[in-house]
Amino acid sequence: MSDFKIKKRLILAGLALLLVIDGGLVYHNSRLAVEDENPDVALKARARRVALVKADVERANRIKARLPEVQKYFDQFESTLPPAGKGYSVVSQEFDEIAKDTHVQVQDRKFRQKEISGRNVDEVEVEALLDGDYAGIVRFLNRLQRSKNTYIVDSLGLDSISGVGTANQAPTGTVRVSLHLRSYFRKT
Repeated sequence: MSDFKIKKRLILAGLALLLVIDGGLVYHNSRLAVEDENPDVALKARARRVALVKADVERANRIKARLPEVQKYFDQFESTLPPAGKGYSVVSQEFDEIAKDTHVQVQDRKFRQKEISGRNVDEVEVEALLDGDYAGIVRFLNRLQRSKNTYIVDSLGLDSISGVGTANQAPTGTVRVSLHLRSYFRKT
């Protein structure tokens, strides 16, 4: 029984010693954090911060001065977009022409239009399934990239092919890719 009491007192003494050491370290750490600051170092640090703020203000002024030029480029870009009334047929016709040239089949074409606030432009999301060999799909995407129309490819996904060919087998080398892209039409 006395052995337990001795162990208990030793543990309590050890904990008390740890608390005293911890308190001393806290005091020492606080003294290090509050060292007297050299006025020259503080002045240089403040001058450096002021110089950075001035540089940011100058950069912002340069950006502000270029805004009319950038706005002009946006307006030129918008004028090159197909009008909304003809946009869907332009995109469909271009898809069909490219697909014919690259030996790719375009299936399940879906369009979703949404208005972009503050601009004279509508964004159109296009989803389609492409069936063909790998080289043909790559050529199809390259032709889209080089098109005079604007296309932004958001995602490509490899899909499974079923029900094609004999006994639900796909022709050898055929790949099905789901394509999700965006295009833009000018409001009329």
